[in-house]
Amino acid sequence: MIRSFRRLAWRPVVAAFLLVGGVAGAQPRQPDAFAAGSAAFQQGDYARALRLFEDARAAGADTAALEYNIGVCQYRLGEYVLAEATFGELAARYPAFRALAQYNRGLALLALQRRNEAGVAFGVAHAEGDERLAALAASALTDLAETPETPTAAHWMGYFSAAVGHDDNVALVDQLSLPATVAADSALTELLGYASRKFAAHVPVRLDLSAYAVRYADDHAFDQDSLRADALFQWTLGRAWRLEAGPYFANSTLGGDGFERTLGAQAHALRTVGERLTFDVRFFYDDIDSPTARFDFIAGHRERLRFGLERNDADRRLRVAYEFESQDRADPGVSPERNRLTLNLSQRTGGRWFIDGGVAHRTSRYDGLAVPRNERLVELTVGARRELNRGWLLNLDYRWADNDSNVALFGYTSRRVTAGLSRAF
Repeated sequence: MIRSFRRLAWRPVVAAFLLVGGVAGAQPRQPDAFAAGSAAFQQGDYARALRLFEDARAAGADTAALEYNIGVCQYRLGEYVLAEATFGELAARYPAFRALAQYNRGLALLALQRRNEAGVAFGVAHAEGDERLAALAASALTDLAETPETPTAAHWMGYFSAAVGHDDNVALVDQLSLPATVAADSALTELLGYASRKFAAHVPVRLDLSAYAVRYADDHAFDQDSLRADALFQWTLGRAWRLEAGPYFANSTLGGDGFERTLGAQAHALRTVGERLTFDVRFFYDDIDSPTARFDFIAGHRERLRFGLERNDADRRLRVAYEFESQDRADPGVSPERNRLTLNLSQRTGGRWFIDGGVAHRTSRYDGLAVPRNERLVELTVGARRELNRGWLLNLDYRWADNDSNVALFGYTSRRVTAGLSRAF
């Protein structure tokens, strides 16, 4: 019984990988997007592969190979509801791929704990498939008969990074205004962790958990910790639109004291445009308070609206985004209206190295003050990444910022450099 259960858990991963090669030869009319998607798949970047395959489909490609690879990516990403629908449509539209599509549909149904329907799909694959496929389907049917219904183990994806560095303006104000007891610059250590899991249901749900901590060696008053949890319900509209929305909760500390506690809601719509472009729009609403009396001035709410356009090629990613932000806090000194424009580029340089860079321009208006304050922030970032063994990345980052303000206290420049390691799990 234990042996058959292990076979059941092992087969979907191996079968899904082997079978993608079985149809890759029949390439669609958009070879660049298809080839880039195939390369991303081989690198294990299933999210990017799916986006590229869908770009090809949105541009007019309509082949069994493309539909199959989209289904495999959805399966790899844990989007079992979408994968089951994709393989079902593939079976209906392309009789020559009916057995192959039904077998993979059975795998998706099995992940959804819809065992009876999975058995029917495996039965079709066994009756109509070639010798290899029939054998796989027969083994799956045997495992279904021998293995009791058991909840599927949680499938988590995650990311972790650790870095050390130096920041020459930890307070982000004019350094000449700081008291002698407050360090203007400091060495720093920072940690970031992220975990995500998708739950299969009629409306798929994704749970995201993240944590961040930074410690300043020379001034612990600016040490920060933050935790956040997001629950996102996901839908698709046609072949081009993806939607997700849901609540989130965040809590942060500053200098060891409770700082900001946020209960918010967000909505995100994403649409593919042509072969390589993706357009997205996000809206956030935050209700904010503080668990510590001395930070009561930050209580209030915030709205943000963000638009983005991204182009993805095989070795390059270019993104431009615009964000509008409005705040209404207890203290007008922390209630700006902001506009921010960003441009980011990531490029593989050959071998194991990547470089990335960005420029951002932000304007802030504090109209509720007795003397209104206006600020203009310019940020430049440069980074380099190197792939190491066992999935680790070496990260080198530099950020320069200049904030111009009509109030001298809030005019500043800052430079921050870090080096660290990261890994996706």
